[in-house]
Amino acid sequence: MPSVKKQKQPSLSLVWKTILAVGFATALASGAIVLFGQFSLNQNYQQERSRVHRFYRQAFQGILEGIKNDRVDIGWLIPAFIDDKTSPQNALEVIDHFIDNNWFKIEVESDIESAFLFSTDGKLIASWGNTPYQGQFSEWLDYVITHESPFDNILCEERCVHFHATPFLHHGSFIGVFIFGIDLADTVLKMRDLTGSGISILTLPHEFTNPKKELLSIPPWQANIVALTDSERNIGLLNAFSRQYPDGIPDHPKIFKFVNRTYEIIPFPFNGNNNTVLLIIEDISRGLDEIKKATALYAINGLLSLLLSGGVLLLLLIGPTQKLKRLIALLPLIAKKQYDLVAKLLLHSKKHSFFKDEIDVLESASHQLISTLKQLDDEVNLRTQRLSEQALELQIEKNFIDNILNSAQVIIMTVDSVGRIKSVNQYAQYLLQYTEAELLNTDFVEFIPTEEHRGMIESSITQLLDKHNNTFQYECPIYSVDGAQLYISWFLSPLVLKELGIDADPEVLIVGLDLTDRRKSEKQLTWLAEHDPLTGLYNRRKFEKEFEHAINMANRYHHSSALIFFDVDQFKYVNDSSGHQIGDELLVKVAEKLRSFTRDTDVIARFGGDEFIVMAPEISQQAAEDLVQKICTGMTSVSITDNNQQHRVSVSAGLLMFPEPNCSAQDLLATADVAMYKAKESGRGGWRLANSEDIHRSEIKTKVNWKAKIEQALNDRQFKLFYQPIMHIRDKTISHYECLLRMIGSNDEIIPPGMFIEVAEQTGLIFQLDMCVVELAFVKQVELIEQGIDIRLSINLSGETLSNVDAFSKIDKLLRSYGLDAHKFIFEVTETQAVTNLQSAHEFINKINNIGGSFALDDFGVGFSSMSYLRQLPVEYLKIDGSFVKNINSSLDDQLFVNAINSVGQGMGLKTIAEFVENDAIFEKLGTLGVDYAQGYGIGKPMPFLEFHKNDDADY
Repeated sequence: MPSVKKQKQPSLSLVWKTILAVGFATALASGAIVLFGQFSLNQNYQQERSRVHRFYRQAFQGILEGIKNDRVDIGWLIPAFIDDKTSPQNALEVIDHFIDNNWFKIEVESDIESAFLFSTDGKLIASWGNTPYQGQFSEWLDYVITHESPFDNILCEERCVHFHATPFLHHGSFIGVFIFGIDLADTVLKMRDLTGSGISILTLPHEFTNPKKELLSIPPWQANIVALTDSERNIGLLNAFSRQYPDGIPDHPKIFKFVNRTYEIIPFPFNGNNNTVLLIIEDISRGLDEIKKATALYAINGLLSLLLSGGVLLLLLIGPTQKLKRLIALLPLIAKKQYDLVAKLLLHSKKHSFFKDEIDVLESASHQLISTLKQLDDEVNLRTQRLSEQALELQIEKNFIDNILNSAQVIIMTVDSVGRIKSVNQYAQYLLQYTEAELLNTDFVEFIPTEEHRGMIESSITQLLDKHNNTFQYECPIYSVDGAQLYISWFLSPLVLKELGIDADPEVLIVGLDLTDRRKSEKQLTWLAEHDPLTGLYNRRKFEKEFEHAINMANRYHHSSALIFFDVDQFKYVNDSSGHQIGDELLVKVAEKLRSFTRDTDVIARFGGDEFIVMAPEISQQAAEDLVQKICTGMTSVSITDNNQQHRVSVSAGLLMFPEPNCSAQDLLATADVAMYKAKESGRGGWRLANSEDIHRSEIKTKVNWKAKIEQALNDRQFKLFYQPIMHIRDKTISHYECLLRMIGSNDEIIPPGMFIEVAEQTGLIFQLDMCVVELAFVKQVELIEQGIDIRLSINLSGETLSNVDAFSKIDKLLRSYGLDAHKFIFEVTETQAVTNLQSAHEFINKINNIGGSFALDDFGVGFSSMSYLRQLPVEYLKIDGSFVKNINSSLDDQLFVNAINSVGQGMGLKTIAEFVENDAIFEKLGTLGVDYAQGYGIGKPMPFLEFHKNDDADY
């Protein structure tokens, strides 16, 4: 039987397979590098172009804004040439005559090329310059006349002109509108010099375009060319560009090839004029050519790498593959677990070489492989057991986390990239009263009631997933199933699961904190800040704001209003004989009766104690007299009985009609107060109308003059600081000094703050005084540092400063200008001021703390004294009001109160400071109670120098 030859299969050695594989991989890598390089170059180029676009836009806006800022507004001239005796009817004729005589000078000195004067009904009175009036201002002229406010616009035809319309007044009356225009011709030249590119201004025809004027135009766009640089080239380019984009002038940059060059056309519309566009025609051919050259260089480098790697591999692999063949022949023996035979063969074939390679290492490792394989079965069984234990632990941890999520008193949910809810905890179901099935796969924003809030949250989810933000916090209301409104503070953060090795789409974690109760408390606090809690009427602070507004309205619209100031006669007797509770009930009845007498438009307030005030706007004097008589008569029907003792009410009132010339709100209040006391002198139960003699009483004027004194002292820097030491009780060292303000009088006398602080608060000067104290303290601290004295200074701030949006930035700027660290200072604010301005105080204190400063809460115990408020104010020091300290050795109540405040303060991590420490006995008592610091005359009086750190060389 003839034998059959076995057909030999074609083969390829490992060496060539490796070379081919590595060559293929190298080719792929080189190609990827080329593509990536090209992509990177394109990306960098696009980013650079975007930067250039932003630069051009900012430059263009800057040029326009510069032209706007550089113009000379001749509106300031109008009051100068209208005499006060000129009537409003003749004022326009005076303006017309003046500008006619001075037009050439105005045109030369102010860059104004045209001007127009209109009456209040839009009628053109006169015009000057190069631009004829064709009704082109009618729309925004109506706006200026209606709103009595300026308006700016740009109009273009043969050239572009920036017009500014401004109203003007005479004797407080609006009498006309002045419009003037400035040519924007320099804009094209400035943009050309700035960009080095072609510049064109195009404008679309409008109703005021003169069809008889022949202008260069772009027919496909029906646009006229107002200005064009390098017109011989750019006119053909723009025509070709418009044919490619015939639908209109593009609103964003476009790439365009023209005559073997590549250009980018960048449009910028003029502000306030969408019909006029500035085009930048930039040649970008060179940049694109450089990208092509760089890409070709990447390709050449990749080809050279491919050839070099193939040759090196061929030389390196021939020897090691022979060794590898011998090792491969031993694999069947290892599979049969003939480990001893394999070990002998390996030992026999082992050759010593000077340089070992991986094959030699493989031979050595084969010996270890044999023993390792013997241990594998045991290890597999052991690992299987451990995996089972770990799976059980993971399940326990999962159950624990689920319990935490479901027991946490916050809403916890996750949403996917499109905002659908993927998981939700039980508290969210409880709070919203939806089931888990109803919530899952529902768009989260469906539960947000307003479009504004929805848009904000959708945008934040997108930004979080795009890694533009790490966290997002937002507060907005949400409604439960039963329609109850819940106010939630949402905290959003991204969950990028792929970074944790989990193959899943990214999600957003949403945590919602229910602030509904807190918002109710804040509303209540806001109400308390403006109302008297006993009677529900406005308090003094709110009334003074309303009164200032009423004075302004009365002055503006020339109507009379009335101010009625009254108090309850012999109210102190009611308090003393029947107690404060009966007195409070009586005040409530007076407030209720007062409401029944007044109109809805009247403002009524409890001014303090038993004092009430009524402000009746737009009322005649006769009606005001009837009202005050009605109040005095009607209050006699109010009574209250205590232990068979009946107290009947009578009131004495002062009536004042306002406005009065040269009288501030404080003048008027003081005058009404004087009128009330005159009514009392004439017999209780009556009222008195304030006359001109009352308004100009010397004592009222003297009080008002303090405002002028304060302003003069601020201008002349006639304030200085006194310093009172604060001692650490335990080691009797001086930790810091409180800065106390003093005014220097005209005869160099020292004026205490009690003479002017209240006036400063009433007249709006208190913030300036605060900033004066801050700067004086900073100057002093610089001196102390130069003298090598390390001490902190404490600065008092008012409630006005807490709520002033510029206060922190000014303090921070002063710190940097003097080169000081904030930790050198402690800022003090009274408890009442902090709670009254709680939100502002919280934000301001946090800002001070963030830069290293500290805060102290002053006069604690005499204000709201609420621990809930104290928790919301991140202060470091708590100053116990001196009224509880000065009698501490003789009053058990004061001891208990001081001890309670100290315990609460220290329990919250605060340091306590006792005020009014006037002797050693009080000092020792405070030490036994554990108070940290002491301040008072027993430690040291306020002095113009640092008493315990006095430098003998210093000039005081």
